Amino acid sequence: MNSETKKCQNCKNDFTIESEDFNFYEKINVPPPTFCPQCRLARKLVWRNERSLYKRTCDLCKNNIISMYKANAEFPVYCHDCWWSDKWDPLDYSRDYDFNTPFFEQFKALLKVTPRPSSYSTKNVNSEYCNFTAHLKSSYLLFGSWFSENCGYGQTVLECKDCWDCLFIKNCELCFSSVDCTQCNQLFFSRNCTNCIDSAFLYDCRNCQNCLFSYNLRNKNYHVFNKPVSKEEFQKIKKEMLGSYSAFKKTFLDFQKTIQEKALHKFMTGERNYNVSGDFIYNSKNVRDSWYIIDGENERYAVRGSKNPKDCMDVFGINAGELVYESNNIDFSSRCIVGINGENNMESSYFIDCDHLNNSFGCISVRKKEYCILNKQYNEKTYKEIKAKIIAQMSDVPFVDNKGRTCKYGEFFPVELSPHKYNETLAQEYMPLTEEKATELGYSWDSIEEKSYVPTKSWKDLPDTIEKVDDGILSEIILCQAWDLDKKSAQNHKCTKAFRIIPDELIMYKKWNIPLPQKCPSTRNFELSQLRNPVNFWPRSCMCGSVGSPQATANHGHEGKCLNEFETSYSPDRPETVYCETCYQQEVS
Repeated sequence: MNSETKKCQNCKNDFTIESEDFNFYEKINVPPPTFCPQCRLARKLVWRNERSLYKRTCDLCKNNIISMYKANAEFPVYCHDCWWSDKWDPLDYSRDYDFNTPFFEQFKALLKVTPRPSSYSTKNVNSEYCNFTAHLKSSYLLFGSWFSENCGYGQTVLECKDCWDCLFIKNCELCFSSVDCTQCNQLFFSRNCTNCIDSAFLYDCRNCQNCLFSYNLRNKNYHVFNKPVSKEEFQKIKKEMLGSYSAFKKTFLDFQKTIQEKALHKFMTGERNYNVSGDFIYNSKNVRDSWYIIDGENERYAVRGSKNPKDCMDVFGINAGELVYESNNIDFSSRCIVGINGENNMESSYFIDCDHLNNSFGCISVRKKEYCILNKQYNEKTYKEIKAKIIAQMSDVPFVDNKGRTCKYGEFFPVELSPHKYNETLAQEYMPLTEEKATELGYSWDSIEEKSYVPTKSWKDLPDTIEKVDDGILSEIILCQAWDLDKKSAQNHKCTKAFRIIPDELIMYKKWNIPLPQKCPSTRNFELSQLRNPVNFWPRSCMCGSVGSPQATANHGHEGKCLNEFETSYSPDRPETVYCETCYQQEVS
């Protein structure tokens, strides 16, 4: 089948469905999508609240818990122990299917009564305030992370120790406020670095030690602003530019400008790939338009996947999945269509919070069952007959949401069924919207509500250097700068209005001579996330040799402007100099 151009139901922009996409849809027997890739991703992420946590009670044991659901959630919420216990049975909430009512209406009714887990945490120790995590130890406000110890205020922190305020780091230790870094030690305020030690403010550096304010370096020691310096000069500059908050703030802004104006940017970050497009892709084959994929094969529109996902499309957070479509956080699953949260599911569709579910449709919180529909179990023959009728009904009588958008079989859950607000979820980090725009598109919004606590100290009154801070700061409630300066904008990213400094955090600041932050962890996380390129890709050509960009040198293999073309997450209107793989390697290696 040839490629087709369609108009997105949601944003009304045109998008293209390629011929190989049609082959995949035919393989799993679903119709082509009616939302564009960006809107499909936002629709999935509206169901993923990682960072917004609330105090409430477990609806079974009545103990106080921390949950990603507010106390007024429509459905019961169980703590970890109750959720996995034998004290309740998900099949008790089952119902017969009514062919006079659209599927999503019946699923919505089931959502309102079936218990849900308070958070997604597996085998964590002393890490209560974490979500979508596994095997953590003594960590605080860590999300989407695993096998890390004594880390805090981070997201996608994998196999790390003593790292704070970091995003998308792996095998790192003693790092702070860094993004997209691997195998680094004592690296601060840096981005996209590997094997760097005792350094700060680096961009795209490899195997560097004792370096500051530098970019595109390889195998260097004692460099500042990309130039060699003595050990004594290095220590002097480091103390002057990092010792106080006022100096740090200016340094940070200057460095971001330097990255834009002087650094070379490879069209995509990735290694050991074959036939891939997107960004942050490693050890993968035939992966297109995807972002942060490790060991993937035959994927498209996939985000945050690892452990060999294969033959998947339009998925988020899928580890070791195969033939999975339009799903969010279902690991080790196969031949699943539209699933949210769970593991080891097979041949199932339209399910939430299920584990070891086989050959089932429209289930919530069901475990180790098969041939279930709306949590009711059938024999194999009856199940297949009812399922076929439901799919036909979903296509013939589609669900219509509050914005007039239709939802047929093969489409993800309508956004109005999500228990989360847009700005509570990862959707706001990946595709930031204002409240007005979110409402226009039919997303619900968590409006500003005045917090009950009263700050005892303003960000303006914090000492400029860490030497002037004593343990008394641990008892202070600090007013966040973002909330103080622009309350409405701060609420867009769920600023908490105020924050505390915890003991382990203070030890870290003193040890590394880092001044106290003036913004809450939620604001810091959001601002760090916005330093990363968007999950969107544009066709461009290499800028090597173009007017206003660095000129090609003789060993680039071309005369004049490079003619190589590619897809990149750097939009054409951005100021960075973007090179193809060949030209970049000639200049940076």
